[in-house]
Amino acid sequence: AAGAGAGGAGAAAEPVPVRVRRLKWGEDASPLETLGLGRPPDVLLAVDVVYGREERVWSALVETLVALSCEGTLVLMAHGNGAAPGVHSMGGRFYEMAADHFEAASLPADAEHPGCQIHCLVRRPPAESRRGSVRRTKRARPH
Repeated sequence: AAGAGAGGAGAAAEPVPVRVRRLKWGEDASPLETLGLGRPPDVLLAVDVVYGREERVWSALVETLVALSCEGTLVLMAHGNGAAPGVHSMGGRFYEMAADHFEAASLPADAEHPGCQIHCLVRRPPAESRRGSVRRTKRARPH
């Protein structure tokens, strides 16, 4: 952790090596292991990943996001102008599939970047998983 170690608070953090690993959605039996992670990360960032019209690709993406997350993991998704139909409004088939596992909220669009929509997804506890109904929260308000 930053500030921990021999120098105490305020000391420079040890550099963390950057690793790159190939991860194919829905094809890796254990995405956490493939990425060399011992536990799900606190935050996942996905940018411009829901496009086209291939449900099998979206299903594989949802499967991978579920495998990489746990209850409380925050998934930030940024969608640009090329997003699949309905995605900007948290609709469409991708969000129907994601609703089985995630609670979702949309951040207000930025006037300077009207073509970009940011959505926040959080894993639901397994007992709350449901099929076929999209559960969305009100738009998150900036502080």
